[in-house]
Amino acid sequence: MNGSVRTRDDLSFTQRDDAGRLVNWPMNNPGVAADWQKGIDFFECEVRDLATHDETEAFDAIRFALVGMGGRYTCLEIGFIEHVALAAMVGLRALREGAQPFMPAETD
Repeated sequence: MNGSVRTRDDLSFTQRDDAGRLVNWPMNNPGVAADWQKGIDFFECEVRDLATHDETEAFDAIRFALVGMGGRYTCLEIGFIEHVALAAMVGLRALREGAQPFMPAETD
């Protein structure tokens, strides 16, 4: 996408419904193996690009997508998701400033 993502409407995984409401995550996704890389690219390309233009929009993209994935809307999930999104924004900012990416250790 390289610079073309400036709002949540520009994300390939969002769309507007018939009433104009933003749908933050694809519904009824069939879940094929190729989606693994597609999901990575949603974040590594699109959300990261959005964060360079508007960190609040990127924060909202992360938290609303995560809520949409699980379909649960209790305070427990929303509180957890909000802080995952906050941490992601700090991480994206740090990566832009030259921090080394985290790679988890291999486990059995």
